[in-house]
Amino acid sequence: MPHPNVNHPYQELRQASASFHDRFLGWVTDKVLASVVMFDAALIVPLLVLPLPNSAKVVLGVISSNWIQWWALPALQRSQNLADFKRDAKAAADHEAMTHMALTMDRVEVMVTDLHSISLNGGPAA
Repeated sequence: MPHPNVNHPYQELRQASASFHDRFLGWVTDKVLASVVMFDAALIVPLLVLPLPNSAKVVLGVISSNWIQWWALPALQRSQNLADFKRDAKAAADHEAMTHMALTMDRVEVMVTDLHSISLNGGPAA
């Protein structure tokens, strides 16, 4: 249930990824680079060069190793950055919620102290 004084981490995530550039990179990473088709292509291309002559193996081996790096490094970096941001957003939301709870408890403690002093003095002051 939402509370007006406590933000959900996804609110911060949505605000941070509002630019077109971030949305486009997220889409490319999630839908293209991290897809099963790209993974399969990066895995199969080196296997296809095995029956070719040695010179073709070297050229396609270099291309395929670069292909794997081109596929894997951006996908891994993007997923790591997203995971880091989610952890940071959760920490910020947790801190905001705990601060709200602490401030509320401080107010409750003052109210209880006031009620206790009223009851010890025999009722409200006139």
